Amino acid sequence: MNLYFKKWIVLALLATTMFTVGWYVGTDSMYFKINKSLEVFGAVFREVSQNYVDDVDPETMIRSGMDGMLNNLDPYTVYMDQEEYGDFDSQINGVYVGFGIQAGTVDSMLTITGVTDGYSASRNGVRIGDRIVMIDSVNTLKLTSKELRKYTRGEKRSMAIVRFLRDGLKDTITLTLTREEITMKSVSYLGIVNNETGYIKLDRFSRRSAQEIRDAVDSLNRSGVKNFILDLRGNPGGLLDAAISICESFVPYQSIIVTTKGRYNAEGKVYTSSSYPYEGDKPLAILIDKSSASASEVVAGAIQDLDRGIVIGEQSFGKGLVQSSYPMPYNGSLKITTQKYYTPSGRCIQKVDYLKKRMGKNTDASMVKTFYTTNRRPVVDASGIIPDSTIKPHDVTPFVQQLTDRGLIFRFANEYAATYQNLPANFNANSLVDEVEKFAQKSKFSFESTAQKKLEELKKSLQDEKATKEVLKQVDDTEKILQAEHTKQFKIHSKQIVAELDREIRSRFQSTKAQFIAELKTDDVVNRTCEILRSESYRALLRTPTYTKH
Repeated sequence: MNLYFKKWIVLALLATTMFTVGWYVGTDSMYFKINKSLEVFGAVFREVSQNYVDDVDPETMIRSGMDGMLNNLDPYTVYMDQEEYGDFDSQINGVYVGFGIQAGTVDSMLTITGVTDGYSASRNGVRIGDRIVMIDSVNTLKLTSKELRKYTRGEKRSMAIVRFLRDGLKDTITLTLTREEITMKSVSYLGIVNNETGYIKLDRFSRRSAQEIRDAVDSLNRSGVKNFILDLRGNPGGLLDAAISICESFVPYQSIIVTTKGRYNAEGKVYTSSSYPYEGDKPLAILIDKSSASASEVVAGAIQDLDRGIVIGEQSFGKGLVQSSYPMPYNGSLKITTQKYYTPSGRCIQKVDYLKKRMGKNTDASMVKTFYTTNRRPVVDASGIIPDSTIKPHDVTPFVQQLTDRGLIFRFANEYAATYQNLPANFNANSLVDEVEKFAQKSKFSFESTAQKKLEELKKSLQDEKATKEVLKQVDDTEKILQAEHTKQFKIHSKQIVAELDREIRSRFQSTKAQFIAELKTDDVVNRTCEILRSESYRALLRTPTYTKH
């Protein structure tokens, strides 16, 4: 066994022994369990390290052990090493140093999935869909997005030569990119929709979020808007302090915003609005969907419970747990679920009871309790935030979903965009549906419908049961009809295909802001919300004792 390996074993066992001695207290059952468990863990680690048939990495072993221990608690209690904590800290602070790109794996290759407006990658013409082949002398095409960060991040103003592949072009594109301090804005867009409604899109809850919201509210008020939409769709949350400060921009002074309760503070800590609102009178709508979570639900829950505004969209994710971070050795961090939060009416909207889950018990729907808003409207706990008015976006059909999941529209957009320097002035995605169909055929795309799968299962069952030829022939005939129907799918779903195609192609040429403006015009949820805000429906929803659907 090499010295490096022996050193790791000694260090691990020494740490275990020190921890054991420090925690051991007489015959106390809890501390006896801790002592026993750590002793067993150390013994297992020692024997595997010394005797396993192949060499093992002690860091990987210990990390796997920690992850296994924490995974048994809840998905939000996690250990972060130095690199992971650095990424987390960048998200919270909203600042990092890089080129201004987002990347992911598409068709097993590292591909640009987003370009931040105004920074080096954007200024130099990097496009969504470009494949990252090399950074300086490092081949990056097969790296993961996490592995890529060590080559894109670095010292401010340092430069790198980056080579890209672009679909439709034979030669690689070589660019010199500069690492810059990237500011990730929490408010990705603000503007006026339908001539009178101030619209604010909030993507995250970081240390900058509350000030960005106040600035947005001030700007829109100066423009003379009559009401507000705060769009939290797709927002997974972030800092609780940011959510509280954002609520203060809208709710009355000294209103209860949220209460947190943990293992050692059953009475809870109550957070109230400590300032007068920036906008406390104009009609307000909060938009949520199934991806709105945590801090997004704090804001939506407070606005709903205080009857300060209405909540519109889809039922939210249901994360009512609060995490606290604790520093660990070697610049790591341990994020632990320490509290649950409760909305002003007293409800906890956490959907999954992880304690019951660990004990192998199911959450009993009959245990859901009813609470009441300021206007005595009923709301329930343990269910996320249920909107006052449920408005769902148009669902993507299975056919179009398979086109996008298999990257057909993404790749077609890449090849189309490669032939143009700028978006054609007369661009119209409607004219490209036939071209997309030919591209799909060339790519050997085959639609796998649920009906077809069920028909194949039926046919197999009939064959196993020795069904008559007449019955099997009818199934064959139905299968032929279904196959003929599949050939018409591009025409049947042309409207959705055009919408997806339009969005993908524009993203290769336009700024993020320009794309957002274009999509906002056809956003059914936003347009319907504008109608509600300027009608009697708004006040009716704040009075009504039941949820409504549109």
